[in-house]
Amino acid sequence: MNARLALFAVMFSVGVAGAGDWPQFRGPNASGVSDEKGLPTTWGPTENVKWKIETPGRSVASPVVFGKKVFVTSSSGVRNDRLHVQCIDADTGKLLWHRQLAATGNTGHHPKSSMAAPSPCVNAEGVYCLFATADLVAYDLDGNLKWYRSLAEDYPNIANQVGMASSPVLYKDFLIVPMDTAGDSFLAAVDTTYGKNVWKIDRPKDINWVTPTLRVVGKVAELIFATPKETIAYTVTDGKKSWSVAGESGGIPTAVTSGEKVLLPSRGNLVCLQPGEQGAMKELWKSQKLSPGNASPLVYDGKVYSVGRAGTLLAANMSDGKELWSERVSKGKGTFWASPIAGDGKIYTFDDAGICTVLKAGDTARVLATNDLKEEIMGTPALANGCIYIRTVSGVYCISEKK
Repeated sequence: MNARLALFAVMFSVGVAGAGDWPQFRGPNASGVSDEKGLPTTWGPTENVKWKIETPGRSVASPVVFGKKVFVTSSSGVRNDRLHVQCIDADTGKLLWHRQLAATGNTGHHPKSSMAAPSPCVNAEGVYCLFATADLVAYDLDGNLKWYRSLAEDYPNIANQVGMASSPVLYKDFLIVPMDTAGDSFLAAVDTTYGKNVWKIDRPKDINWVTPTLRVVGKVAELIFATPKETIAYTVTDGKKSWSVAGESGGIPTAVTSGEKVLLPSRGNLVCLQPGEQGAMKELWKSQKLSPGNASPLVYDGKVYSVGRAGTLLAANMSDGKELWSERVSKGKGTFWASPIAGDGKIYTFDDAGICTVLKAGDTARVLATNDLKEEIMGTPALANGCIYIRTVSGVYCISEKK
């Protein structure tokens, strides 16, 4: 099988959306990378804004895009117990449909967060939304209800007083639901047609905001999911443990794959793993400098990019972790919750003050633009249709340089 056919086979096997879509947290294969061309470099509150729409509540989740539809979630109300799912026309910003639910689980959370913290995911059959209240709902792309579950009623000992944020992941007909809490903790595969458990495994009882990472090697699909003390890979089809590595997780940033290699954020380091003997993973390199803060690392064109807690973007070779350059991308008091994304030869970093620094990807540091939207940004933006879809905490912007 040649390289192109092999790539197609892998994409088909995991049910990845079309080339221009951004179907889940951090986009295609959770990579944070898009193959879109002509992406914008400069913008502002009115410059290169194709459209803007206000949303009915606060959100720290990411937008997802399938074809010409953008899907976002939010929560509102005095107790944040009103949950919203909206579908927006990707070209015009017209609201296509809006659905609401009443929360059934705990609405306690950190002031920076929201009940719309987990990002939704989408494929041709529907959009799947997990809220921090442990309410789980699926709609078809026209907004018709497919199914709904109150996980808080199914598993009453779920407990997280500061809010949950791990996002669900799609694989074929499975919706992978992460639920690490101080009470009942589990990882489950839910059937996307009926919303019923295919399998469910217990997890350590501890608060965790990491989103599982899907890794496909040959015919085997794995979910890489960190715990506070180790990272475990589970076989997607049955939830059985495939391999594990010891080490404290950062609690928020998500692992990234590059071929068979895995970039694993651990407390104080970024570790690159590669397959060893009998399927076990071994350490290829480790870098303290590349250790991310809250944002997940990025691999783009053979380079690793990581935003540290000090607001500095550091670039290194993926092959050996050797540092190439660093550039301070924090232009004020902003903190980086959104993960860096890449496309069209550019790296985009977003802080929660609304400032995006655009850099040219490559061996040397080169800032192309600094853009201030002047609105709080917590969720990672989406790249699709030649545009950047930016989810502020109270609205959605479509940024485009196309006339």
